[in-house]
Amino acid sequence: MDNSDPGPEPLHFIGMSFDNLTPAWTDQPLTNPGVAADVVDLVLSLGDRQRGTFAVVLCDPDDHYRATVLIDLPSEFDHLSPVVDAAEVCTTALKPIIAAVDTAPDTGVILALGRPGHANLPDLDAEWTKAATTICTTANIRLLGFYIATKEGVHHPNSLAAA
Repeated sequence: MDNSDPGPEPLHFIGMSFDNLTPAWTDQPLTNPGVAADVVDLVLSLGDRQRGTFAVVLCDPDDHYRATVLIDLPSEFDHLSPVVDAAEVCTTALKPIIAAVDTAPDTGVILALGRPGHANLPDLDAEWTKAATTICTTANIRLLGFYIATKEGVHHPNSLAAA
């Protein structure tokens, strides 16, 4: 991962590299934010992040990794357009996931927004965090974490704890 241009101010990321994952990472619960961030880094390539991709990491009842579903976001998202409604896009993206999770009780999910642009876009990230949290709560889906992945790394928005 190229971190040669950290931007105007240093940012602290959790688990910036999938290289940190142990060979037995699928046997570890993804409730550890560092491990979860490393998994997000693994499943969302730099191309996915540049295009705008929503990742759903599915976990078993013991919070171990089982599968990932990647969903391309609308083309308007490539430009971080304010026209894109995070709640609407998130709902549309999660609709088939909600139906699948209903058939497997106690499934946990980690959601991650792979997006272009700088890592520090707090308003946009808070909007997506709120939308994801609300949708999962309404659908009775166990949300293990929400992460943002950019070319600069992976981070866990602080607003998840406040939601």
